[in-house]
Amino acid sequence: MNNRSLCTWLTAAVLGLPLVAAAGPGDAELVAAAKNSGEWLMYGRTYDNQRFSPLTRIKPSNVKNLRPVWTATLNSLDGLEATPLVHGGVLYVSGAHANVFAFDATTGRRLWHWAPEEPEGLGTVLCCGPVNRGVALHGDHVFVLTLDAKVVALDKNTGKVAWEQVIDDWKAGYTATGAPLVVKGNVIVGVGGGEYGIRGYIKAYDAKTGELKWTTYTIPGPGEPGNDSWPGDTWKTGGGATWQSGAFDPALNLLYWGTSNAGPWPSNVRPGDNKWTASLLALDPDTGKIQWGYQYTPNEGWDYDGNNAPILADIRVGGKPVKAALQSNRNGFFYVLDRTNGKFLYATPTVDGINWTSGLDPATGRPTVNEAMRPLADGKTVIPIVPGLEGGTNWFPMAFNPESKVAFVPTNTWAMSMTGHKAEDIKYQAGQVFMGMDFKMHTLGDTVGRLRAYDVQQKKWLWEIGSPLPIFAGVLATRSGLVFTGDQLGFFYAADQKTGKVLWRYQTGSGINASPITYEIGGKQYVAILSGLGGDPSFYFSAPKGNSLVVFALDNTPPAKAAGGKWGVTDIDGALTPLPK
Repeated sequence: MNNRSLCTWLTAAVLGLPLVAAAGPGDAELVAAAKNSGEWLMYGRTYDNQRFSPLTRIKPSNVKNLRPVWTATLNSLDGLEATPLVHGGVLYVSGAHANVFAFDATTGRRLWHWAPEEPEGLGTVLCCGPVNRGVALHGDHVFVLTLDAKVVALDKNTGKVAWEQVIDDWKAGYTATGAPLVVKGNVIVGVGGGEYGIRGYIKAYDAKTGELKWTTYTIPGPGEPGNDSWPGDTWKTGGGATWQSGAFDPALNLLYWGTSNAGPWPSNVRPGDNKWTASLLALDPDTGKIQWGYQYTPNEGWDYDGNNAPILADIRVGGKPVKAALQSNRNGFFYVLDRTNGKFLYATPTVDGINWTSGLDPATGRPTVNEAMRPLADGKTVIPIVPGLEGGTNWFPMAFNPESKVAFVPTNTWAMSMTGHKAEDIKYQAGQVFMGMDFKMHTLGDTVGRLRAYDVQQKKWLWEIGSPLPIFAGVLATRSGLVFTGDQLGFFYAADQKTGKVLWRYQTGSGINASPITYEIGGKQYVAILSGLGGDPSFYFSAPKGNSLVVFALDNTPPAKAAGGKWGVTDIDGALTPLPK
């Protein structure tokens, strides 16, 4: 037990506070998570990743009365990008540098805090900041991935390390920032490092013991299907990282996982489709064997990762029932696939002005590339490429209402310029950046970020909410008809699902890059969000920085004023409403 966990344990013991929580969710509880309306047991709330809550106490007619009931700082000014989990009255959340916290979910009392020891020099091989996107729960353990590429199991009652395993060598550019996913007693993990010439993979570890069960490479080696899409030895440094979480269909027994860009970035140094980069893979969760793959962007050369996990939904397409996988991609398209076999059903643009392709094949979804917008390893600059690599939908998760069949999609409309290094200057060296490309982001008007509502059966965009800054927050939808998200201006807000009208918002004091959740304890519904700018977008513009977890409820308790910050409920015109006395 580290010092922080020990101090918390001793304090609780002296005060007579409870030390042992209820048993954590097992395999059956995770499969049945959709029926557990009061808790949030995994990254997307349920295996289908819909981020839809059946709770209804907070609704359009009373959301204006939502107030903060407790807040907590997470020991860092670095960015926060996680989704909290709630089980047995305890809220578990990760902060920057893979710190993990457990709080009483109703009062905010900290129960324990675990902080990993990081090796010297780790910061030199991190692409996008010391972020962490969440933890996983199973049995007596909380699982977290660390920046130095480890998977760690913590005792959920004390924060003490139960076991840990090294996923890979961080000095070679491997890292891990995504939320693990526990499926059938295995902790499924992915890795980052696509900008460092890694060969991506997915691994499964026994949740009780930490034993490695299987490894599946996203880049096929010699003799494996798809290796012929890589010339020579380029597969060895081909990228295809797996830095986000996945989804799981228990009925089909299929695990779905997205993959990142190819490496190095200039696509002419690796001619071919380069499977399975910028793709969605379906795997057998028992063996890791790939059952099918769908590649969004063959011969990817724009950093159009396909990492964000799909939403699994049963819908109708062309009047016929379909078990679908829905994914909003960085390349600017919203994809609908048949999740039983990976067949392309249809796609629609999520942003205006797409010019890297003249369109997608209506039968296969394969793009027709506009070669004038393809950056090459020739030292020349290509501009403007739309969308920019932070455009479309990046890693931040969308939400879906399975009753109305409407997806709530965060998007960004950017352009970018890209300058490829000359081919002779692009050389792989372990632990060194292996991009072969420089880029800059460019705005395309006054509105960059948009939360958009899309009817996946009617194939119709319904409404949008714009922001002058990009959106990097995830989305939450509720059965009561609300959708929650945040923006880089620091506002956390709720909108009407039918109209897009913003009904309530709160100024958190810092930009929001995380994803909201809702839960219910003792007949009271809560909504939680992490606020803290940093990580991915922080190098594009300057904005206020802070770091906090804010939990709301329909409660008249006045919120506390944060030290050095401005806290309060804002009216829809943006003025700060004075706090009640």
